Amino acid sequence: MALALQSLNGATPSVRSQLVQYQAQLQQARQEASRAADRVARLEQQTQVARSESVRADERVRSIEGNPPRNTAPSAQDRNNRRAINSLSMLSGTLIDEMA
Repeated sequence: MALALQSLNGATPSVRSQLVQYQAQLQQARQEASRAADRVARLEQQTQVARSESVRADERVRSIEGNPPRNTAPSAQDRNNRRAINSLSMLSGTLIDEMA
């Protein structure tokens, strides 16, 4: 290693210039890699938060679905507006538009 450094110290200006350029590019690439790794870490954290929120929302949906209102019997108005199939297999119910 010491021999390599000695030869670089005695190297031509073009070799030194290439070495400086190489070191600058290497430093820039390392900084970009570090920024990318930081971004990945932030995105992974955001993903985890989003997954947790999704799980809580799904649990809430299941909780609400599991506890419907106690009185689910149709009201008189609902019974009057509901269509049913009569004994002739035809829809019966309130006539809305005679042209339909």
